[in-house]
Amino acid sequence: MRDFKHLVSADWLLQHLDDDNLIVLDASMEKPLPGKSNTVGEQAIPGAKRFDFENVICDLESALPNTMPKAECFEREVRKLGVNNDSTIVVYDNMGVYSSPRAWWMFKVMGHDNVYVLNGGLPAWIAAGGEVSAISEHSHDGTFESQHQPEKIVSVEAVLSNLEQSHSVILDARSAARFSGEDADPRPHVKSGHIPGSKSMPYTSLQSDGHMLPVSELHDRFLALELTPNDSIIFSCGSGVTACILALAATEAGFSELAVYDGSWSEWGTGDYPVETGIE
Repeated sequence: MRDFKHLVSADWLLQHLDDDNLIVLDASMEKPLPGKSNTVGEQAIPGAKRFDFENVICDLESALPNTMPKAECFEREVRKLGVNNDSTIVVYDNMGVYSSPRAWWMFKVMGHDNVYVLNGGLPAWIAAGGEVSAISEHSHDGTFESQHQPEKIVSVEAVLSNLEQSHSVILDARSAARFSGEDADPRPHVKSGHIPGSKSMPYTSLQSDGHMLPVSELHDRFLALELTPNDSIIFSCGSGVTACILALAATEAGFSELAVYDGSWSEWGTGDYPVETGIE
């Protein structure tokens, strides 16, 4: 029995890669992390198809990066990837567990629960002896129909309302130094600091060597912030990507009332919104 409910291991995927109804999606980002090489499309798990939430499966009319698309767009694009409502989906990325939880969360928002993240991503696959190939091209259309769950994505208006009513805890996945304002935001014209009242939970604190920590340790990380599974949580980060790592960790730890602030600091840090610095 595996420890996780929402992640699969490289060994599991090696055994099930040829299963009927299994769809493997590469959700790597075009811009790699510092010190990492970009292998998007060049090295992929055999049969994997590209899940591009930066340029294709996103709201192209939004000025913000990686914005969640409308249900119609999501349906149309994942059908092109061969996805059906009975598909078992495994998403991964080439950094470990970095951008793949964003794809995982997007499927959750669209009502598809049979979706998993490859723990350790492409590096773990290669380490386990898995072969690599070029990304798989489009073959046949699927019949996916979304069951949109809009409450899983919140707007800046909802976050502003939460400042007054405090019905949810806001967790920030960025580094502690960016949260506190000690480090400037890497993007020009973006303020330093964090949403007032939010708490720092760097996504790196939930991982070890590109893998998610065991469920018991994930639970302890939330307990350390005095959170219980009954709490409502909103996750934020720089551009709505690593916030989904926190959403994945919280789901594994038994939390259920969860949402991602899609605009995240890309929106908050450039708008006329209140900002705090420091860490309590």
